[in-house]
Amino acid sequence: MEVVRTLFDALDSGLDDYTTDERGDVGSWIRIACIQGLASMIGDLFRVSASLPHFADFLPAQRYHHVVGRILRQGMERLDNVRQIAGESFIRILCLSPPSVDESENWRVRGETLMRELFLL
Repeated sequence: MEVVRTLFDALDSGLDDYTTDERGDVGSWIRIACIQGLASMIGDLFRVSASLPHFADFLPAQRYHHVVGRILRQGMERLDNVRQIAGESFIRILCLSPPSVDESENWRVRGETLMRELFLL
């Protein structure tokens, strides 16, 4: 459980990487990888949720919503490739079946109906 949370935290913190060097905006490469990694982790955790005795310890609902919001924020970036990956990853998250746990509605994307109208037309 601690490894999952540490990895999740590392990917989340990578969303703040705006490093530039002689190659340009290398931070965008990190942000893209972190967006994709977070979306994959969320999907994997949701898929195995029924077999995790304390799913909320792995991915607390509040932490989930925090990260989903940060992925959406990346959708406002100036770089087209970052915006595209953020949008694709958000759609993947939006299309996930909720985790198989009690009170699974706590892991529904906030404003899900509107988001589905906006992103899945």
